[in-house]
Amino acid sequence: MLELTDYPNTGQVRIYDIEAISLPIVYNKFGDHDPNGLMYVLKKDSGRIQRKARELFDLPVPQPYKEVQPLVIRANVGDTVQINFENKLNRRASIHVQGLSYDVLTSDGANVGYNPDTTTNGFIRYIWHADKEGVYLFADLADPRSNEQGSNIHGLFGAIIVEASGSIWLDPITGEPIDSGLFADIYNPAKPAFREYAVFFHDELEINTKDGGQPVDPHTGLPGGTTAISYRSEPMRNRLPLEHHANPADTDEDISMSSWAYGDPAPPILKAYVGDPSKIRLIHGGVKETHVFHLHNHQWRLEPDDPKSTIIDSISISPQECHTLDILYGAGSFNGMIGDAIFHCHLYPHFHEGMWTLWRIFDRLQDGRGIYPDGTLIDALMPLNDRPLPPAKDNLHPGYPNFINGTFGEHPLQPPLGIITENGENKIEPTPLEEENFVDNFAPGALYTDTCPCGTNGDIKVFEIAAVQANLVYNRYGWHDPQGRFFVLKEDIVREGTLENYIAKVESGEICPEPLVIRANAGDCIEIRFTNLLPEYIEASPFQLKTLTDIVGYHIHLVKFDTIVSDGSANGWNNIAGARKYETLIERFFANEELNTLFFHDHLFANVHQQHGLFGALIVEPAGAVFLDPKTGEELKSGTKAVIRTADGKSFREFALFFHDFALLFNKNGEPLNPPEHPGSDDDPGVMGINYRCEPMRERLKIKNDPAHIFSSFIYGDPDTPVLETYPGEPIRIRLLDGAHEEQHVLNIMGLPWRKEIADIKSPLVQSQTIGISEAFNIQISEPYTAGDYLYYSGGIDDLWLGLWGIIRAYAVPHDYLLPLCGMQPIAPIKTPPKDAVVRKFEIAAIQKELVYNRFGDHDPEGLIFVPMKQARDIMCGKKEPVPLVLRANAGDWIEVTLHNLFDPKKPIKYHDYPSVPLEFPHEPSNRVSLSPQFLKYDPIFSSGINVGYNAAEQTAAPGECIRYLWHADREYGTVLLNSFGDLRNHRYHGLFGAIIIEPTGALYYNGIRQTDENYNENAVITAPGVETFREFVLFAHNGIRLLDKNNELIKTTEQDLTGEEAGHEAPDHEDTGEKGYNYRSERFLNRLKRIPAISKIFDSKVHGDPATPLLKSYVGERVIIRLLMPADKPRNISFLLHGHRWRAQPNDPLSRIIPVQGAVSVGNVFNIEPEPTKCKGDYLYRSGSLRWDVESGMWGIFRVMNRNIRCHCENVCRRVKKWWKKGKNKK
Repeated sequence: MLELTDYPNTGQVRIYDIEAISLPIVYNKFGDHDPNGLMYVLKKDSGRIQRKARELFDLPVPQPYKEVQPLVIRANVGDTVQINFENKLNRRASIHVQGLSYDVLTSDGANVGYNPDTTTNGFIRYIWHADKEGVYLFADLADPRSNEQGSNIHGLFGAIIVEASGSIWLDPITGEPIDSGLFADIYNPAKPAFREYAVFFHDELEINTKDGGQPVDPHTGLPGGTTAISYRSEPMRNRLPLEHHANPADTDEDISMSSWAYGDPAPPILKAYVGDPSKIRLIHGGVKETHVFHLHNHQWRLEPDDPKSTIIDSISISPQECHTLDILYGAGSFNGMIGDAIFHCHLYPHFHEGMWTLWRIFDRLQDGRGIYPDGTLIDALMPLNDRPLPPAKDNLHPGYPNFINGTFGEHPLQPPLGIITENGENKIEPTPLEEENFVDNFAPGALYTDTCPCGTNGDIKVFEIAAVQANLVYNRYGWHDPQGRFFVLKEDIVREGTLENYIAKVESGEICPEPLVIRANAGDCIEIRFTNLLPEYIEASPFQLKTLTDIVGYHIHLVKFDTIVSDGSANGWNNIAGARKYETLIERFFANEELNTLFFHDHLFANVHQQHGLFGALIVEPAGAVFLDPKTGEELKSGTKAVIRTADGKSFREFALFFHDFALLFNKNGEPLNPPEHPGSDDDPGVMGINYRCEPMRERLKIKNDPAHIFSSFIYGDPDTPVLETYPGEPIRIRLLDGAHEEQHVLNIMGLPWRKEIADIKSPLVQSQTIGISEAFNIQISEPYTAGDYLYYSGGIDDLWLGLWGIIRAYAVPHDYLLPLCGMQPIAPIKTPPKDAVVRKFEIAAIQKELVYNRFGDHDPEGLIFVPMKQARDIMCGKKEPVPLVLRANAGDWIEVTLHNLFDPKKPIKYHDYPSVPLEFPHEPSNRVSLSPQFLKYDPIFSSGINVGYNAAEQTAAPGECIRYLWHADREYGTVLLNSFGDLRNHRYHGLFGAIIIEPTGALYYNGIRQTDENYNENAVITAPGVETFREFVLFAHNGIRLLDKNNELIKTTEQDLTGEEAGHEAPDHEDTGEKGYNYRSERFLNRLKRIPAISKIFDSKVHGDPATPLLKSYVGERVIIRLLMPADKPRNISFLLHGHRWRAQPNDPLSRIIPVQGAVSVGNVFNIEPEPTKCKGDYLYRSGSLRWDVESGMWGIFRVMNRNIRCHCENVCRRVKKWWKKGKNKK
């Protein structure tokens, strides 16, 4: 970060007097509340808020008070922010801000290392420097516990938003200046005014009902969770079916977000007029989950300042992460829609638990005198003063929503002109008032918004689609979903004569359904005619209760549409856009540009349907492109595989891959696979799939116990998951989607890197992509590749175990069933380096070694690690401490690795059922090992380190054997993960991984003043010609670790409280089993609290000494690069943050965001993090943002920044002399 004397300084000092107070927080009108709520408030508001909140809490049904909301304060770039913090709680508290500049010794809001304690029992002053526009979370770090004794889950968080210099912020209702608030209108003399909305996601709430009991789902009778937005939640359990006594199978999920039925939701509703410039400041104040924020009918760029950045409408957000969503085209988007656009967490159970609300976009001026259909007042909304004044209301134009036909307390109505009956007739005529509010060129599916611009309506691309149910078979082992539900083109049904004939062919295996993928071109006007051919009930099973699903919708992302009638849902005061049995719903959409991959699904019974497969994709290709069958070359109507030929004659192969979880499958004997304890419970049920297919490891191991060849087609045949076929060097685009239902996944493709953003050549090369529900990514592989089989897989071991993997096959010779792309030339495999090449040779050993993770005795007695061969004996004998393998090479180098397997044949690797995976199957672990790199160029058959597909050469080594690999570092990659594919299930969580860092061309590596050609250390100083010298730290973040304590008892942090006793909550998900740490080190809270039970001192080195995790040391002002990797093991996302520091999200892109938190980190992800240099000495905490259970389980450490001293100056001088000497020597 900037030196404190260098930050932009307006001379303005903004003083905020803030208190931390305790009061009950009521989350909705049904009386759900946290009796132990905590919040930050401005001191001047504290008395009023406490008095009013308690008055409303004492009602027979507690009610929320509008001013009980997370504290949001604002400043301008260049301001100094003075926080006078008074702690009114009966515990220590603090305010830690993540991302602003401050002196870590006085204003960190934490008690870290050897810094002074900046938490307080009374009063403390913090000074922050608002040096960068954006939104920054602040929260308490005096108590970082994630359980009910902690402070974060009770609400002790807020945010500061830094605006452009010279800005003012006004109340959107009154137009008066405000000191704080979630929503504000921002005015700046040099920029357009905009609406600003702060939105907090938070989870793991401790909630009581109005009667003081635990919330219960009325349909299952089981405890119900609660997730929230900004201290409010609207769980579906409270929105009882309107006729709830009539049919126990009727949940009314289809109308659970309808204001016609229940009134508006409790979480704050965003409000704007059509076209208002708008920014959503998204903040994760929670402690555990990576959520996925999705906003209907609006989009933003991943990198707001980069015009080449990807347009998205869903984004993963991890705990303590923040995003600014700069909404393209403003409120109402490109087509100027009006109505209620819902936003929610797209993890389906989460919006079921209340994490949703609305963005209400008005067409008429709201002056505070209007009334909603339920009789509540419509708040005034001040127009932005540099925007046209919205038109006034009149009798024929009463403004949204008062022209919509409906009755409060009843089911919302389907859209007029948008429903065709079984007999082909229009079902619903508009009322005169509705018709008066139609746009001039209205059409079915586009009544109140002119969806398609003038000139496109005459050329409409029409898709006739149906939803059907059939038994979906996922693999040859007989795993199947007897109630599989999926979209299909109606012409595919017609081709078989009847629906019954079509279903019969699906169930006989003659037709193999995949998620429906349709295509259109940029600029197309698209009409979807969707017919509901589903049964009206999901029948009861060990997974689900019998559920009425008598209406189905078609909701799509990214394209533009009329939200009131074409959203495929029933949100707010909109119509219910769905089709009942045999009805056809007409919706209209506009693809205003090449939007790439668009997710669609049913939104009306999402919590029921998605697990059964009711999702698909529309791909918007370049204008003028044609879509061809890869086998015949004929034009293609639909399909997950295609050849796309663009208008300029170029072609690429296209593959759509849908990850999905909670697939409710049965085995061949009809037995449920991983059912919950009770049907309909919150347990993670079922299994996983790719495109309705899976290839579970457990089933392969039943055939032959050979983990080292688990991906080999020679032994097991090809997987049932998609085999993506191509020829060497042909351009590939993989359209990656996550269709269901709750989990995060991460696609890894071995040997085939791609740019993080498809249209931005400055975005970094990656080889893995984390993905959450509803997100879509466009992976363009344009790097040269040779013939062979390449493995793709989801990196978390739970995912792999359940079959989320497949093969990309590049054929060496043409085949009749796959037409080559025109103009492609064969690519020869890598054989030997050129004569003048630099070849770095490494001798590496795989050894068995107990790993001790800390001084408290937490250890893995069965550790497996890679080590330099020359260090193997010393490490095995205990003369040298083991660390993860770190190799270094330079851009342009060739790398020859000889791997020796030194495992003891008399010490076979043991199988353990903890950390657990779903559907565990006891088996004999492999003792074979390999090394497989990301990014580097290699022959996939001879040097990949993976036995995959029909690649013939053995890629692993047995004990006593060695194997040689040849790789080429063709550019400066930075961080490269090294994996062993000898046995991913049983090796990785014991530590068998490493890294090779590809440094700049000509780089030298130093330990202090000593330069070495081989540097295996976690830390080094790197010098290179034309490159500023930097200090390098290699940090492996890994979870799912099997640890025993000093008494050899198995450690299960997620099943214990912080006293070591068994926790009161349910058993954790499989993805949360195992411990966490960095570089074979961990510093669990429990160990420290047993010694000194003071949670505010948990990070204090003065009390506990430094943690066991790597101590990163640097001098003030130095350039630092952190090479962050997540090599193992579980799919639960983590995040990474470093107190007092920020860095560029995409390192070499000058238009990329500057961030203080890297979120959504998963297995296979690597990052090259270069924090802005700091000139403030002190101890800076690095950690995961997930307090539950990462930080508690030991995933934290210290970055120590020291003043420059004599040693520092001597090291710098010695390095410069050596660099000068070597340069002169090279010239001679």
